[in-house]
Order: sequence, then C-alpha cells, then structure tokens
Amino acid sequence: MKSTVELQVWLPWVTKIRFVIITFVFAIEFAIQQVVPDPSRPNAIKYLGVVIILWYTLGLFYLIYSEISRDFKQQAYLQILSDLAIVTAVVHVTGDLESNYLSLYPVAIILASVLLSRGKALVVAGASFVFMGALLELAYLPSLLPEIARRHRFLRILATSSEQSVDLGTLQVKIVASLFGFLAVAYLSSYLAESLRETRAELRDKRGEVASLQAINENIIRSMRDGLITADLEGRIQELNPAGAAILGRRLWDLKELSIEEVLPGGPRVGQIGQDDSTSHVRQEITYRHPRGEDRILGVAASPLILPEVGAVGYVFNIQDLTEQRRREAEYRAKDRMAALGHLSAGIAHEIRNPLASIAGSVKLLQRLAQLDEDQAKLMDIVSRESERLNKLVSDILIYSRDQRFEFREVDLANILEETLLLIEHHPLFGSGYRIERKLPRRSVSACADADKIRQVFWNICDNSLKAMPQGGTLTAEIEDKHPQNVRVVLSDTGIGFDQTQLEKLFEPFQAGFANGTGLGMAIVYQIVQGHSGSLRVDSAPGKGAKFLIDLPRNRPQSS
Repeated sequence: MKSTVELQVWLPWVTKIRFVIITFVFAIEFAIQQVVPDPSRPNAIKYLGVVIILWYTLGLFYLIYSEISRDFKQQAYLQILSDLAIVTAVVHVTGDLESNYLSLYPVAIILASVLLSRGKALVVAGASFVFMGALLELAYLPSLLPEIARRHRFLRILATSSEQSVDLGTLQVKIVASLFGFLAVAYLSSYLAESLRETRAELRDKRGEVASLQAINENIIRSMRDGLITADLEGRIQELNPAGAAILGRRLWDLKELSIEEVLPGGPRVGQIGQDDSTSHVRQEITYRHPRGEDRILGVAASPLILPEVGAVGYVFNIQDLTEQRRREAEYRAKDRMAALGHLSAGIAHEIRNPLASIAGSVKLLQRLAQLDEDQAKLMDIVSRESERLNKLVSDILIYSRDQRFEFREVDLANILEETLLLIEHHPLFGSGYRIERKLPRRSVSACADADKIRQVFWNICDNSLKAMPQGGTLTAEIEDKHPQNVRVVLSDTGIGFDQTQLEKLFEPFQAGFANGTGLGMAIVYQIVQGHSGSLRVDSAPGKGAKFLIDLPRNRPQSS
C-alpha cells in the first residue's frame, strides 16, 4: 500500500480521471447509437445514462468525502470496488460479450495499480475476472434463472442477451483469456506505477538537492563581502549581488542591461578578456565616482563565465573596495616616515639644544655687560628671539620623538572642548570677524582619555583653523554622541582648506602650512589620537575649509 501522503495526492487525481472516462464512455455510446442504432437494444442508451449518472454521483461523493475523511486507504478500497461494480453494469447494458467497454476492466485495474501495491493490484485483477465472469455466465446461461427472470423486471433485462446464441467453449476461452489479460495488466501497470513512484521520489530528492545547492549558491553569493557582477557576452550587466550594490551605491534594476564599461569606466573591457590562461584573468585598479560624490578606489577582476561543453556564456567581474586599505597603507607609510624622522630629529635636537643654550646665555650676558648702540641692540634682540624660537622647535621635536605617556581617566569631552573654545575666544588672532558655532550636548560626554593631551589636540586644531581664516570666518565645534563604543568630535572651519597633496602629508612632521609654524602641531595631534586608539580623518578642498573628524573610544585602549 502506498503511504498516506501518496494516497492523499493520488486519490483526487484518480477521481478526476474517472470523470474524464465517464464522459468519454457516454459520449462514445451516444454517438454510436445515433450513427448505428441497435434495434435489439432500444433502451440501452437510457440504462447507460442511469449508470453514468450514478457514476458521476459517486465521483462527486468521493471528492467531498476526501475532504472530510482522513482514512485514505478506506477511500481507495471503496473507489476501486465501486468502479468494478459500475464497469460491470456498463458492460452489461452495452451488450455483455459484444460490449465495446470490456476494456474498462483493465482501466480500473490500472487505476487500482496507481493507488495500491502490486499484490493488491493482482487481487483487483482477480476481482475483475470474477465480476466479468459472473456477468457473462449470468447473461448467457439464463437457464439458471427460469422463473425469477420472468417475475422481476431487472432480471428480465439481465436475461435479454440470452436470445443471442454463443458457443460455451468460446465463452469459457474468452473468460479465461480475460483472466490472464487482467493479471498481465495488473502486473505491468503496478510495475510501472512503482517505477514511477520510485522515479518521482528520486526526482523529488534530486529537486531538493538542486534547490539546496541553489540556495547555498545564492547564500554564498549574497554573503560575499566582495561585489560580484555577471554580464553577457556583449558586456551588458545581468546580475549584481548585495555587496556589489553597496560598493557601487547603485541597485541592480538601475544597472540592468547597462554596459560594464559605462558603470566601471577605466576598468577591464570585454575585449581584453580571453579564454586562455594568459588572458582569462584581468585585474585593474580604478577610481570610481560614488553617487554620494566621493571618489573610491576599486579593484576590479574580470574572467570569462564558462560552462562545460558550452563554452563562454558571459563574464564575471569581482569588485573590491580598496579605499580604506589604500588609506591605511598610506598611514603606515606615513608612520614609518614619521618614526624615522622622529628618531633623526631627536638626535639632532639633542645636538642642537646644548649649543643653542650656550648661545642664548651668551647673548643675554652681552646685553647686560656690553654698551650697545641701537643697531647692535636690535641685532641682539633678533638673536635672542630666534634662539627662543629654535628652542621651542627643539622642544616640540623632543616631545614628538619621545614615547608619549598617557594618564587615562574618565573625562568629560564636552567640558574639555568648551574650555578650549573659551581660550580660543581670547586668542590674539580672534577678532570681530570670527565666530564660534557650538553644537555640544548639554549633558556630559564621558570617555577614558588623558585630559591634557586631548586638550592639546583640540587647541592645535582650533589654532590652525584661526590661522586658516586670516580674514575671519566660522569655527564649528560638534560632538556626536550616538555610537556606544566611540565618541566623535568634529571641528570644522571656513578657511582656505587643503589640496590633495597637502592632505596626504598633513600629519607628517615639518609640514608647516603657516608662517612661524614648526610643522609639528598636526603630527603631535595625530600621535596623541593614535595613542588613544582613536582615528583622525580630514575632509577638505581648496577654498572650502576643512573638517577634522576625531573618533575616540569610550573605554580605555587595551594597549595602554
């Protein structure tokens, strides 16, 4: 017996097939009676109609019953038994041995093979033989019902074919042949049904495997951190994974059918990609203009999409956003240069400081002891002032070159920034043309930091901002307290800004941008922020001011 799940699937199908068979039987018999009427059976079509209506009624009952009852095995047995009874009635009213519908018995056996196991299908074949044999014996041996046939109308109908003469041996051969035929049909149909069931199960398993593999492939593609674009042989974009959409800042339906050269200008072209080992993999780095207006550095690798026994059907483009990687590489190179410069500067500073102190002391002594005229006094003042400037430079070099020591504790960044802004407002350069815009939270913003070092960071940046606005301007101070791990301090001005070359070397030592500067202020700022395990970024363009974004961790750095 098939499983309950299989019966639940096949029973409605068998019922629908039954409706088709019923309709064809009635239509064929009605057409035969209209074209070649049989005078010996004037009421055959009427009796057939009654049987057909009963069969339709049973089919509707089965459909309703299958929705109500969950005992599908019982339904299968009931349908098969009623089918044999109805088929026997159809054969009888259409001529018994001369009926055109004896083939309905094999059809019923085939339907039984669909619902039942092979052994039970053979039992149904035997039952079909019994039904048919009994019908033919009763129909052609009326001597068994001599008086009863005359008294009962139904049995009179049953005996109508007795008027036909038939050889008893022929009848028995017909019945025995039907037995072997029914058994053969049962065996073959059940064999085919079981093969179909096994094939269906295998197909279901294979379909599940294919669906699983497809889901895995889709999940892999969706989970990739690199962007993936597929294009046809003409280079028109067909697919784009989520990572690629995030990198490009565009969605698939915006790029569908666009040329890859339009989307990634300067990248690998379709004509460059071959199918041999030397040309099948092309990689380039390009500058991509993001829809947000910023330039991104992308690594684009291209290769043909080849299917076995088919060949190239398109191209695959792998995209990586290298912007942060290149920025970090530039930072590492800058750190190496700054470390080398720091060690060199420290050695030079130590060598300079002692002679410089001697020069400064000697000049002061000469100013007190010697009688100097006006010009000589001016020269002495210049020497003294330049000595002090050189001494400050040497001090800054030593501060920068020595290992920074930090005293971390819980501080209020908003309070430190406010104190720095108050000092800036009393700066000698701060005049009527300057304005400070504060965007500070009213509550405290705590972080674990060295208060004096962070104050120096804020002061150096604000001092540079004033120098960058010689004609006046606006200095904006803002604290973004949204991230649970970091606090962002943003200091921006409306000054002269930096070009790309200046930005690349902004935090390197001895990159003085203003007169009388030592060129170490921004280098010290960068060093302090790095010592806090924070990050420092500058957005600027010539004539459009500069924005310093300082991210400081709330908790004490692990390395400190």
